[in-house]
Parts: sequence; C-alpha cells; structure tokens
Amino acid sequence: MRLLFPSAMPARSAFIWLCCILLSGNVTAAKVIDPDTAVRRTLLNSPELQAFPYQQRALEAEALQAGLRPNPVLQANVENVLGTGNSRGLQGAELTLSLSQKIELGNKRARRVDVVDERSAQRQRDYEIQRLDVVAATLRDYYRALRQQAMQQWNQKRIERLQTAYDMIDERAQAGAVGKADVSRMLLRLRRAESRQAQLQDETRLAYLKLASNWAESPDFDGLAGSLSALPDVPSKARLDEAIAQTPMYLSQLAQSRLREAELSLQQANAQADITFGAGVRRFEGLNDNALVFSLSMPLQLHDRNQGNVQRAQARHQESLVRQTLNEAQIRQSLYEIRLSLKNNVRQAGLLADELMPVAGDLLRETQSGYQHGQYGVLQWVDAQDALFDVQRELIDARLAAFLQMLELERLTGQAMSEMTPDSATGGKK
Repeated sequence: MRLLFPSAMPARSAFIWLCCILLSGNVTAAKVIDPDTAVRRTLLNSPELQAFPYQQRALEAEALQAGLRPNPVLQANVENVLGTGNSRGLQGAELTLSLSQKIELGNKRARRVDVVDERSAQRQRDYEIQRLDVVAATLRDYYRALRQQAMQQWNQKRIERLQTAYDMIDERAQAGAVGKADVSRMLLRLRRAESRQAQLQDETRLAYLKLASNWAESPDFDGLAGSLSALPDVPSKARLDEAIAQTPMYLSQLAQSRLREAELSLQQANAQADITFGAGVRRFEGLNDNALVFSLSMPLQLHDRNQGNVQRAQARHQESLVRQTLNEAQIRQSLYEIRLSLKNNVRQAGLLADELMPVAGDLLRETQSGYQHGQYGVLQWVDAQDALFDVQRELIDARLAAFLQMLELERLTGQAMSEMTPDSATGGKK
C-alpha cells in the first residue's frame, strides 16, 4: 500500500500520516474513530500547541523593534541671558537650535534583525519537535487503545472456548464419565475469564479517555478503527543515516548554532563605536546676526567596552558547534538501538504467528480430541488451552511493541520510514 501525505504537510511531519492507514479490522461500536481524525483533532485542539501563535507574534514584534533606526534629537541652547551690562535680560543672548542624528556603524541594525530571525527559526524548529511529540503521544495512546480492543477480542474467544469445554465436561460428568472436580475446575476458569472481560472493558474505556485527553475533550466514540495485525517494515541503517540530517532535533541544534553565530556577529558589531552628527543655527541677539553650527561626536575607544560580551558570544558559538556534533552522534545511536528493538519484535511477531500459533493450535485440537476419547485428563486440556492463549497474548504485545518502536523512529526522524506489511515477515533489512 502506498502512503499518501497531504501536500500542505511538511516532509518532516509526514510520518504522522503513516499510522493513519485503516487496516481490515472490524470494530463493532456505535461510533469509531480513526487515526487520521485523532491526529487532526490533536493538532487543532492540543493545549500544548496553543501558545505558539502568540510566541510567534512576540518574535515578529522583536524583529520590528530590532529594525528601528535611532530617532533624531532636537536640542535648544540659550546662553548669555539674565546677566548684567550687555548681557542684561536677552540683550546679549545666544540661541542655538540644532538637530542631531546618531549613526550606527558596523551594520548593527542588520545584525539585530539577524539575531531575531534566527531566534524565530529556532522557535519554529522547536515547535515542529513539540508538534511531533504531541502527535506521537496521540498515536501512542491510539495503539495502546487498539491493544485493549485486541485483548477484549482475545479474551472473548477464550470465554467461548472455555464455555464449550465446560459444556462438554458437564455433559460427561452427568454421564458419570468424569468427576465433579473437573466440572468445578473448568467453571472456575470460565468465571475468571468472564471477570477478566469486565476488567478489560473498564481498561479500554480508560484508554479511550486518555486518547481523547490529547485534544482536551471527553471520548465521543465507542471504538477505534484499524488493528495491529500488520507490521511495519524495518528500515535499513542506510535509510536512517540519510534521515539524520533532516531530523527535527538535528535541525533544531543547527538553528541554535546559527543563532549563536548571529549573536556573535551582533556583539562584534556593538564593539564599534557610533557617531553622532548634528547641525543647527545660532542667533546672536547682541550683534543681530545668525550663523550655522555643526557638531560631530564619537566615544574614544581607549578600552573595548564590549570585549566581555564578544568573548561570551564566541564561547557560546563554539559550544553550539560541539553540541551539534554530539547531538548527531546521539541521534544515530538512538535510531540504531530502536531499529534493533523493532527488528527483534517484528521477528518475534512473525515467529509467534507462523510457527508457534500453528503448533499451539494443533496441540489444543489433539488434546481436546484425546480428552473426548479418555486419553488425556482435564488438566492437560486446560494446559493446551493456556498455551494457545499465551501465544496469542504474546503476539498482541509483540505487535504493539513493534508499532511503538516504529512510531519512535518516525518521531525522531520526522519522516515516514516504512509501509505496512503483513506480520508474517520475520525480519528486516540488514
């Protein structure tokens, strides 16, 4: 089956639609929900994602602020007033009206804008990671709820088998072929299985409640579409290596390095002194004359007043580069470990489905037939039933583990890693 992703979905987030394939499982419920709907509701209503638009607006405001130029300064000076003699009153007054403008050198304005732009890019990366985490949590709860449904179906089949066995043993007991203890033993197992079914139903409702909490609502469904009966392919190591450079965590660290580089450039620009240029007109009341005045000021750079900030920015930039290399190695190691666990669980599921299940089924049929002919006792029949039920339960758990591990791979890479294949596949690519 080919996977189709919505065109508006970023490639890094496309993996969330991998698990939205509806398999052939039938759910007898008044209303069912599919993975696509669960993911869509989470993306629209998750409380963890609601703050991002406001954070983005704040960064846009910071970018606006960083791009503003210094305002000009209007200054008025009055000298030689309210004195004595020729300076009595305003007779000898000198009035100066000037306009000055600070000129930023070192391209500081562009460097400030760069810092905010890189901060916005990093926030976008962090949001993508957060969104993937939220979606992965939703699908994780979805898979676990699917397991609960599978466990209910498994236990219901167990009840039906136990009921058939009980009826058969009770009939033989009435004919005097077996003792009352055999009837009581089978009845006890039947009642315990029925009690377990009620418990599984409660656990399933709790699983639905936890699933719906991802979009902050109560469950409005009574079942889930799909099943765990198909397993994902195990991606190759080469496929994982190709995906590392596009993983959200790697890109987030890369954005962090670029932010530190932009901060360093800003601090280096701030180390360059600005100049202030002014021009105006001066009025000499005593002489009844006017004149132009000009001014130019610049701090003397006897000492670098920003050298500490530059060194700190350099240290942070170097740290981000080291972390980027370390982060890549950690991501690769994590992906390899998860892949190995996925491969083992896919193999285990194939072994259970292809080899152990047929053997357990044959054992149960032979034991049941032998019991009817008096060759085996009820305990041997019960043991054969338990063997089959245990294999079925282990198969459900192995399938769930494989789905969760593939989900973790795709959460880390932000990409769809595999298509679904029948669970009879026992291995993966080397």
